[in-house]
Amino acid sequence: MASLSPESDPADAATSVFGVTVGLLAWGMFFAALVFAVGFLRLREPWPPAGLPPLPRILPMLGAVLLAGAALLLHRGARQVHARGAVAGALAAQVGFLAVQGFVLSTLWRAGLRLPEGGAYASAVHGLGALHAAHVVPGVAGLALRGFRRGAALRPWALYGDFLAVTGAMVLGAVYLT
Repeated sequence: MASLSPESDPADAATSVFGVTVGLLAWGMFFAALVFAVGFLRLREPWPPAGLPPLPRILPMLGAVLLAGAALLLHRGARQVHARGAVAGALAAQVGFLAVQGFVLSTLWRAGLRLPEGGAYASAVHGLGALHAAHVVPGVAGLALRGFRRGAALRPWALYGDFLAVTGAMVLGAVYLT
């Protein structure tokens, strides 16, 4: 009986990679539109507005580096027969990003950067930060559930890792860097 997994047929694997690529490009355009909207807001008023806490830079940069490291590990794992180490490293890096992002957003909330009082500034910080973190969660869940299987197709997960790293850099540049 033929297997229904993409690993068994190269044409099925290519189709899944194509589908993942198209879907991620659509999500990437969505993130790009949000980043441009934040850029427009930054041109209209001082960033950060008076009376609101300034944003950290080091921890958000660490988060972006963690996502880039996860993407690199997934690409390396996609080229290996035994990729458990690469998957474990990528999974740890993505969980690390979620911890850093949660710490940054909760610290800013406690410092007074709240919705709706913080206006567009708080909306950009918490909205883009939480939206991006919400996209990392499926990466963590998918790797945890499927990445350690024997013969797992890691190429689509590597593409998802690229998406997370690129959108993480976009959010970093739009929100945290001045």
